[in-house]
This record gives sequence, C-alpha cells and structure tokens, in this order.
Amino acid sequence: MRSCQHWHAICWSLGMQSELVETGGLPVHAAGRVANVARIGRVVDYLFGVLYSLLLVRFALEFFGARTGAGFFQFIRWLTDIFYAPFRGIFATTTIDTVHFVWPLVVALLGYMVLHAGIRGLLRLLARG
Repeated sequence: MRSCQHWHAICWSLGMQSELVETGGLPVHAAGRVANVARIGRVVDYLFGVLYSLLLVRFALEFFGARTGAGFFQFIRWLTDIFYAPFRGIFATTTIDTVHFVWPLVVALLGYMVLHAGIRGLLRLLARG
C-alpha cells in the first residue's frame, strides 16, 4: 500500500492525475470487458423491449378488431411484419364474435423471449471470460 501511495505522490508532483478504479477484485482488462458486455446487454434489453411493445400493440389491435385500413394499424403492421413473418400461419387465429386471438403473435412473443434469454445468457458467459 505504501508503494501505491508513493506512486500516486510521484504522479501528482509530475502533473499527472491518477484515479483509483474499483474493479471488484477483477483485473482492469476484465472489468473493462464486463462493463462493455453490460452496456451491450442494456442495448439488447432496450431493443427487445421495443420489439415486445410493438408486437403487443399489434396483438391488441388485432384482438379488439381494429380497422385494417387505419393508418396507425398499417404503420404497426409495417413495423412488425418482418418479425411476425416467421410465425405467420403457424397456428390458426381464433375468432369469437368480433374478437380475434392471433395465436401466431403469441408464439412470436414467446419465441423472441426465448431468443432474448439466450442472448442474455451468452452475454453472461462472455462477461465471465
């Protein structure tokens, strides 16, 4: 500890500033990797959150029988079609009176949740090194 204080005193006298960084016992390069992976994880979580929200809005519009000609409905369909396409037709849509329960949208949400969990698990493995 004394040599560390001596080193900081030398750096300070030479005009160099130093900063102690808490790494949780990890080497500095590992702590940097953990921070980068955590940042990537937050971006992944945000993007999947946006995807879940859009798919849920589409599900609600379909469920309550929104007019397909409405601009907002067309916009949501345009945004989600690329993510919905792999699941389209996997199950039939259940219709009771005017309510449409679109099973492929439910399966799409579940599929993307599994994908999200897998990516987060992979990121945890990468963070451990």
